[in-house]
Amino acid sequence: MESVETIEVQNRAVSCDGDVETSSHPRVYLEINDGGDVVCPYCSKRYVLAEGATDSGGH
Repeated sequence: MESVETIEVQNRAVSCDGDVETSSHPRVYLEINDGGDVVCPYCSKRYVLAEGATDSGGH
């Protein structure tokens, strides 16, 4: 089973366009919910809000 990449971020709003290794996909914009994470529907990268991040969301 291939491991899913987890990326720690400081902002609730993130974008993902894959990478060279996963043969890029269209850029998607994702919002981290109150659960503290969001998963890209294309490449399954998991974005996690860093502990102590001060971004409360919004754009």
